[in-house]
Amino acid sequence: MKMKKTLKAALITVAFTTVITGCGETIANENTNNPDNFKTYKMELGENKELVAEFIEAMRVSNVEKLKTMITGDFSWWIIGKPEYLVTAGEHDTEYFLDFFKGTELFPEGLEFKIVSIIAEDNKVATEATIKAKTAMGTFYENTYHFLFIIENGKVKRMKEYMDTFSAVKLFESIPQQ
Repeated sequence: MKMKKTLKAALITVAFTTVITGCGETIANENTNNPDNFKTYKMELGENKELVAEFIEAMRVSNVEKLKTMITGDFSWWIIGKPEYLVTAGEHDTEYFLDFFKGTELFPEGLEFKIVSIIAEDNKVATEATIKAKTAMGTFYENTYHFLFIIENGKVKRMKEYMDTFSAVKLFESIPQQ
């Protein structure tokens, strides 16, 4: 009976350790092992979160010149969905990204783009955001987004975008074809 309890305790300890360390990957790293490094690491996380908040603001106001200064040379933008269903879905390069934010024709009155939450770990920043806007066609667009940003040397290297694709498809369907 004692051996059974010891084995059970050992298994619980292993299971708990696995959960805490991320299935074998230690959560703490060389950046967090001593207090000075931990303080620097926390500052870097704060800087990454500030960068992303500024980045989202630059997207909100279509400030392409600022966006250019905030991305790496090999920046990429991925949007959830199937390209045959959602025209913007898939992998995109810097040029596509900047061109997308050049125009304000779709939302001539601007848009309400709010960060709901923002968290950071290592070189990643995740945000939840909402967008509300009146379109040029007079319809109302509203969607909830999740973005994952990869930061490299103080710039955005990659942006992954998740949203309700149905709402986005309806938005693009409402645009008159030229």
